Amino acid sequence: MAVALRHDAARAERRQAVLERAGRAPFVVVTPRRRVAWFAITLSVLVSTAMLGAVLLHTRIAERQRHIDTLEQGVRDAYAQFDVLRASRAELRAPTRVATGAAALGMVPGSESRFVDVDPMTLAIAIATSGRVPAGDAIVVGSTDRLEPLQQFQLVKQVAAEAP
Repeated sequence: MAVALRHDAARAERRQAVLERAGRAPFVVVTPRRRVAWFAITLSVLVSTAMLGAVLLHTRIAERQRHIDTLEQGVRDAYAQFDVLRASRAELRAPTRVATGAAALGMVPGSESRFVDVDPMTLAIAIATSGRVPAGDAIVVGSTDRLEPLQQFQLVKQVAAEAP
């Protein structure tokens, strides 16, 4: 078998020599393309790029979550401070503390109270100029306490016979 291979190699050399003398280019053995290798390289590059993108995305998400956690902690601290300030305000507005502070300043409780009657025209003018209706029990007008300020002024003017 080894003899046959030598014989084929010798024949190939003779053929090569004949072709060179005839001016033709010698035969060259061309290796097949390595498509599998290029496919593997391309696939590995794509997978590596996807993994790098996933790592970068995860890093950005972690950074944003850390920022959100910092903001939420700030909100919790602000609520805690608000509760402290609200408790302090409640202590400062306590009736016993106000009475003690008033007594320390020399104030005494009033012995009697007196209500002052307000002319409806004066009330209507005050409402019209300020644009606000006194709240709650400040107006005892019957069914007209739900009217707008200008409507109340119109009613007062009609009652006073000075209707516009």
